[in-house]
Amino acid sequence: MKKRLLFVTLSLVLAACGSKEHPNSSSHADNLLIHTIDPTIAQLKDSVGEPSTLQTSSMLPLDRALTAAADDYGPRTGKWFEGDNGFNILTSTVYGEVKAGSDIGTGISKIPEGRSVRFQITSRDSKGKRLKLIMQEIATSTSLVDGRFDFIYKLPEQPNSNYILSIEILNTNDVVEDTFLCPVYVPAHELNARLTVKPPETAADQTELTLYNAGPTNLYFGYGYSIYHKEPDGWTLVPDDSAVEAIGLQAKPGETFVEKVMFPRKLEAGQYRLVKRLNGYMTDLTATLAADFKVR
Repeated sequence: MKKRLLFVTLSLVLAACGSKEHPNSSSHADNLLIHTIDPTIAQLKDSVGEPSTLQTSSMLPLDRALTAAADDYGPRTGKWFEGDNGFNILTSTVYGEVKAGSDIGTGISKIPEGRSVRFQITSRDSKGKRLKLIMQEIATSTSLVDGRFDFIYKLPEQPNSNYILSIEILNTNDVVEDTFLCPVYVPAHELNARLTVKPPETAADQTELTLYNAGPTNLYFGYGYSIYHKEPDGWTLVPDDSAVEAIGLQAKPGETFVEKVMFPRKLEAGQYRLVKRLNGYMTDLTATLAADFKVR
């Protein structure tokens, strides 16, 4: 991310002694900030993991996950979860791509007269077929507490895994009248990515960076970067106070993200290093990558 350099003006007010601020104190402070060596920048690399080999995600596409799970459940008839009955009373449902160890499930605020609701969590293989019933609960109108019933399951710390959260409405004969299926995926816990910078043209005021994701986890990041200049003692930050649009971006395995790099001022000839931070989507993985370029 672009880092904003905050210029600090030092002022010493000694009223009792009638002292005055040194005329060069502000510029001296600015100079110290700009030329501070950051030793961590020298340790950064342009890649994390093994970006030369693409590793695909095991996350099942929504349609494939639902099609595979349909063999284990009754159809979604629309009798209760949509249509005239308007059974849109599932609240705070957590599903989709989620972090390992987090809670998934749903809450329900009403159960139809004479019906019960069956909740299940099942694990799935790479083709979406059922592996194991992990958790099941059946609720009736008497199960509601303060007008609500919550079905919650804490996922294990097992990356690259697929699950199905299912909600079924049963009649008095335990016949399924309607089904609602929610695919769940826990991402792989691994980053493989590379950052490069296009060599700028002579006297150019811009270039571009390229971030490649070799998988298997989606990369999560934003616009922005930091530029450092190599000096005899190390790397120093090139000040930049321009605004950066705060938007969360993702790159799937095999995808490349390209971002325009605007130089904050005319750069003197020398060696520069562009630094960008990224995360593994729905994981605790982070990486800070650095790619070098020269200004001639």
